[in-house]
Amino acid sequence: MESILAPITLFLMIATVLWLVVYFKFRTRQELQITVRDAVAAGNSLSGEALENLMAALQPKRSDLRRGLLWMALALAIGVFAIAINDTDATRSVLGVAAFPFFIGLAYFLLWRLGGDK
Repeated sequence: MESILAPITLFLMIATVLWLVVYFKFRTRQELQITVRDAVAAGNSLSGEALENLMAALQPKRSDLRRGLLWMALALAIGVFAIAINDTDATRSVLGVAAFPFFIGLAYFLLWRLGGDK
């Protein structure tokens, strides 16, 4: 029973974190729409520049860099954990798992670097 509990907990934690990210992104967009709707209902006209500023708040220019650094930091933390295990087979397996967030972070870094101000 204990051998099944650890993987189930791991996948539940991953699902919970992903759900929280999606939920809070949804809430941010919903609050932005409410703000725009209230401004229009109050008779205020929103210029194109004001809308661009509101949209820029949703996606900062350096979001790819931040995400890339966070994924690489996660990979580094998993790598340090793998070294701390001090078991050859387990270390190799955990380092293999650490490669996934590292390459995701590398991809975000490349997107940031190649994207520029576009």
